[in-house]
Amino acid sequence: MGWKIPAGILLALALLIPASSAVAQTGSPGLNAASCQTVKLYTDIRELVTIDLDTASNIDIRVLANQILAAAKADSLATLPSRLQTQLDGTADDLRAFLKTNLQTVWSTDLRVAINQTMTGAGSNVQAAAQEALDNGTVDAFLDYLNGGLYVARALDSGSAVNLYTDIRELVTIDLDTASNIDIRVLANQILAAAKADSLATLPSRLQTQLDGTADALRAFLKTNLRTVWTIDLRIAVNRTISGAGPNVQAAGQEVLDNGTVDAFLDYLNGGLYVARALDCA
Repeated sequence: MGWKIPAGILLALALLIPASSAVAQTGSPGLNAASCQTVKLYTDIRELVTIDLDTASNIDIRVLANQILAAAKADSLATLPSRLQTQLDGTADDLRAFLKTNLQTVWSTDLRVAINQTMTGAGSNVQAAAQEALDNGTVDAFLDYLNGGLYVARALDSGSAVNLYTDIRELVTIDLDTASNIDIRVLANQILAAAKADSLATLPSRLQTQLDGTADALRAFLKTNLRTVWTIDLRIAVNRTISGAGPNVQAAGQEVLDNGTVDAFLDYLNGGLYVARALDCA
């Protein structure tokens, strides 16, 4: 399962993190025991729909509906289980029509209800992150909050050290081949600031060395070495979270190390880590 938090929620959380939170990268502190709460991860029901709803047989439609019903019950969704059971007790045509036209709406409404439930009695960071997801209004934003952002926000509210990492790829908005030397230098300084804020192990010094050199060498570094150095630093950051951590953090961290991609590293560091810590806490 991915743990990606949407950019808006990530920004909302980042703005609420005190400057001292960068210490999170030097260890793997758990949540404050008094703040531990039950962890619930929600199924992306869209991934269950692997058949063509127009052409699938009535049997296949019924099998799918029962799979969705099981997931909806496991997620304790507010209305989808009863709505789906009603359709299963009816005709095949009505069941097919419900899956085609109403399923997404009912499910989305239930996810919205689930988010509102997390806000009851919650701290300011949970309130802000939840409201950001509700304002966004998409299923992707709902799931990313419920399956990741909520646990980052709870860690912030509990006083745990939190560090959210920049996706440096999003800073590169110029053509590295054709951009002027000035634009290349501006970009390098933006990346340097982000790397320092994230307390990355090697990228700040490597980038500073290039900034102190020639424009051609700096451009070449951004084109050929930046991604590699940054990826290594993210791997180091993941390994740091594993040190002295509980079994769920150990397992989640190892899974992304085995995956080895930047996306996996960022999804873990910016969401999955905090879900795993909450599981270890619980």
